[in-house]
Amino acid sequence: MSSFQSALAQPTAGDDKPAPQNLAELQAAVEKIRVDTQTPAIGIALVTRDGPQWVAGLGLASLEQQTPADENTLFRIGSISKMFVAIAVLKLVEEGRLNLDDKLQDLAPDIAFENPWEQTHPVRLVHLLEHTTGWDDMSLAEYAYAAASDAMSLKAGLDYRPASRTSRWVPGTRMAYCNIGPAVAAYIVEKVTGKKFEEYIQEQVFAPLQMDSTSFYYSKIYEERGASLYVNGKPQDYWNIITRPAGSVNSSASDMANFLQLLIKRGEFAQQQIISPASITRMEVAQTTLGSAAGITSGYGLHNYTSGHENYQLTFRGHNGGMPGALAELAYVPELNAGYVFMINTSNHQAMSDISKLLREFLLQDRSPPNVSPVPLPESFAGLSGYYLPINYRSEFARMFSDIQGVMKFTTSEYTFKREPLLGGWKSSDYARTSDDKVLIDVWTGLPSIAIVQDPLAGQVVQVSSDLFKPISALRAYGVLAINSLLLLVSALSLLCFPVWALRRRIKHLPMDASVRVRGWPLMTSVILFAVILVPSVGGSMETLGRMSVVSLTITLGSILYALAALVSLLVLWRSYGQVHSRWIYGYACLHTGLHLYMLGQLAVYGLIGIRTWV
Repeated sequence: MSSFQSALAQPTAGDDKPAPQNLAELQAAVEKIRVDTQTPAIGIALVTRDGPQWVAGLGLASLEQQTPADENTLFRIGSISKMFVAIAVLKLVEEGRLNLDDKLQDLAPDIAFENPWEQTHPVRLVHLLEHTTGWDDMSLAEYAYAAASDAMSLKAGLDYRPASRTSRWVPGTRMAYCNIGPAVAAYIVEKVTGKKFEEYIQEQVFAPLQMDSTSFYYSKIYEERGASLYVNGKPQDYWNIITRPAGSVNSSASDMANFLQLLIKRGEFAQQQIISPASITRMEVAQTTLGSAAGITSGYGLHNYTSGHENYQLTFRGHNGGMPGALAELAYVPELNAGYVFMINTSNHQAMSDISKLLREFLLQDRSPPNVSPVPLPESFAGLSGYYLPINYRSEFARMFSDIQGVMKFTTSEYTFKREPLLGGWKSSDYARTSDDKVLIDVWTGLPSIAIVQDPLAGQVVQVSSDLFKPISALRAYGVLAINSLLLLVSALSLLCFPVWALRRRIKHLPMDASVRVRGWPLMTSVILFAVILVPSVGGSMETLGRMSVVSLTITLGSILYALAALVSLLVLWRSYGQVHSRWIYGYACLHTGLHLYMLGQLAVYGLIGIRTWV
């Protein structure tokens, strides 16, 4: 029993630093993180059921103007904006004007979408809010749309590129984060109310919550009090997202404290019930995945998702957000009647992680990880040890990288179900409450989170919170990673050795023979590969990738040239058979060329040869 409990409570990095014990210590610790991470400004609020306990702005809202931040400084909150879409829909559900099970086709027949399973499994309103439509995420072209502005209507934004609205799997089975779903839900609000979505939210949510400076627009107040945006210390332009409801809200710590109190008090603010407790509860629970039908209660609800902290088994709820030059997080714990929200004006994910960890430790300072009595794992989970691949990928464009880097390792013992990324980073120790449980408990949230389910397309799979995993072989798990790593290693070695090789041939006046060709073409192919990788890594942004630019053209033309160079390498290798005197040189060329052909096959399978990111 003791070894089981110690496994559940294993410490993580940073446990040696005591959590702040009072508000003054917390304030000092947050300021230290701000300074250490070179974060220009932070807007922050700590709220309980009784009201705000600390609301402040720290640092400089503008480095150029040396403008101090305060509690009224406006920050961009990104995808936290989606929570207001859910609130709007739930208010209309309470009024009987909408039902979460309404079909999208009935509510908005003018919205183009494709669903091969529409007759038996139609896309419903609830799927838009829980990201279970099966749609791909917005294209890079939509993210970078230059004509997006506050004057653009929501319908115009939705009409720009409807191609991503195709269900890739049966709606209501898998969750995949998608910025289009909430925008379509907001459009439905417009159709039902006859008002612009932003006007409806202003009247029904912002005004009663006294969020007087909050807006979906680049308002006059934002122009006066908005925090400048920075990436690596460089100022960023204000980004107009093509679908405003999905992520364009600007708000202050003072205003967001009021919204946070609404969530903590189950829909009440200033002695006014703005939305029912039942609606807040529904907002917090996912109900349209395979796992939710099996008993999973964690995951992504109606634009409100669960998370935890270490092994405290206490559920944080809320959302986070990010855009160029801005990051934000809102989280609350209903059991503690407390929560926090903070916003920063830089894309510094380390700062965001450090502040989040600090605030969670502060809220949990009077709690300890609970002791768990060991219960043998149910027999159905005993055979799940192995390797698993996520199949609810968010973006088709990035699916290849998800398939390579997203592999998980599951290990079962008598009492625990352990999960960890194949590439390392963390490890869970999940457990059962009874030996006949159909769902295992996530040690971080304390919620039923792991179940074996039947996907209509993939068969038996494992759902963990909102993610779905299919089993793969160890050969697949390690083989793909090893081959891709070996290609990068061999290519790098070839590039490093090239100057020595070329100089040697020049000094000895060696002729241009077959040995040069069999090594030269794979080397040239490697140069093209590294160019395709490095150019977007250095100069890639939503703007440069989503529009025709040097970066996007490099990807398109580079991928085509890579394919041609790999095939020419094979042709040269075949024609040079028997002409290369050194078996080592020919063998090395075979290895190098073979690795490039493998990469070419991968790129072709995932549709990345000649890809136009601006389309």
